[in-house]
This record gives sequence, C-alpha cells and structure tokens, in this order.
Amino acid sequence: METLYKYVKDYSAVLNISRGFLKFTEISDLNDPSELFPQMDKKSVHKSLHNIRNEGHTEEQFKWIRSQNEIIKILFPEEQTPQAPNTIEQANEMIRSPIYDNAIYMEKELSEKILLIRSRIGILSLTERYDSLPMWAHYAANAKGYVVQFEGLNQKFKEDPTGSLNVLKPVKYTENISGMTFDPSTQDNLFFSKLQDWSYEREWRIVSALSTMDSSNFSGENKKIHLHPIEPSIITRVICGWNVSPDNITSLKKELHNINPNIQVDVASFDGRKIQTKNA
Repeated sequence: METLYKYVKDYSAVLNISRGFLKFTEISDLNDPSELFPQMDKKSVHKSLHNIRNEGHTEEQFKWIRSQNEIIKILFPEEQTPQAPNTIEQANEMIRSPIYDNAIYMEKELSEKILLIRSRIGILSLTERYDSLPMWAHYAANAKGYVVQFEGLNQKFKEDPTGSLNVLKPVKYTENISGMTFDPSTQDNLFFSKLQDWSYEREWRIVSALSTMDSSNFSGENKKIHLHPIEPSIITRVICGWNVSPDNITSLKKELHNINPNIQVDVASFDGRKIQTKNA
C-alpha cells in the first residue's frame, strides 16, 4: 500500500505531522471499545494448546516463536528473557513439559502476558480512504478538520524480527474476536484485528513500543503523547475539510509551504452524494 491517509481534528496536528512527528495512541485511548476487551477466546486457547502438544509446531509456528521472543526483549527489557528454543524439537519438548498440563493455569499466564504486552505498545491508525463520510465526521470534527496523505510509509516501516512491531500492516476484520492463542502464528491478532463493524474504515496500522518514543505530558493534563519521528518527505498532501474556514486554509498553506513546499493543499467538498477534492 503506497498511499495512506490520517484524519485529524486539529490545525496543530497537521503541522506536527508535517514536521515529521507521528503520534501513536495507547490502546486505552482508542475509539473502539472492543479494543479494551480481553483479546482471548478461552475455547480457542485450550484447543490450540491441545493441538500443539499433540501434533507439534509447524515451521511457520516455529518462526513466530522466535518473533515472540524478540517482542518480549523489546517490551520487557527489565525482565530476564528466557532462551528461545533453537529447533522445532526443542519447542515441542518445551510445550509438552509438565507445567503445560495445567491448562487453566497456562490460560491465566497467557491472559496476563497479553494484557502486559498491549499496555506497552502504541498504535498509529491510517486508512486507504480520504473520502469516507463517517470518518470525516468522527475523526475530523465534522469536516472542520483535515486529512494528511502519506506516500511510501511501507518503505519506512518494514518488518523487523518481531514480525508485528514497526511494520505497516492492514487490519483484518472478523465477526468474532479470537485473539492470541498458544499457536504462535496468531500473534498478529493482538494488534491487527477488529470487529467487522469497523470494516468501512479500511484501516492499516503501525504498532510500536511506547518505550522507544518521545513521550511528553499534555499541558495541564495528566496524559502523555507518544511521538515517533519520520522523514517529512513522506507527507505529500493535506486535505482541508469543507467546514474549515478560508482564513485557516490560507494560513495553513503558508505554514506548510515554510515546512515543506512540496506538500499539496487541497479542499474537500461534499455534494450530498460523494466527497471530492480540488486544489486550495
């Protein structure tokens, strides 16, 4: 995916992004209430544990075991990370050890680890669409806000050894939240899965460790923002909502020109059927 968009409410947010600062959001602050529910289906967890203990890991599952070990290193640097198995045989021996006989205990351990992992990551949400009326309403202050266009984010955020962090991936929409199980290849379900109701957003995400970002408190609030630097050249266009005042559009054009004269500024319009854009 080459071209992606970010809906924002504030003039200042457009300027910050254009200067090369991407804001990542903690899961607790996301708009989707289902994100706060436990990302685990007990039936699937027990089934996966039973299957892997009986059948062993596949090559694909073993690759994800190594990825999980890298995630633990990044998100929990204060902990002594257990040595990851070097072979499938070692992985199979580990999952078949007596501690895994107690399925209820292992379910509890997995649940606690999932909650900890999700508390230490931030999410950057993007979309394939600049012309979604619900998103202009919800995320761009009823078209008083803006849409920022990115080109080539996939070249800046490439897959790393974790398999899930610092990589641009599409969200998968499902009827039910299955979450992560003892099948290590379900790892992405923690970060890139949402209920089908949200499929109109056609969301893409980047997930990153909060500890790797510049985090500062909001003025007058007991909340932090988490910023990830990026090359400003990936921001190629800003679309102003049809309810943005002409004065704000003029001012924004001037400020963006000083930051990066290559950023195109357009204005959106809505004719009662569809959203269109033209040069400001």
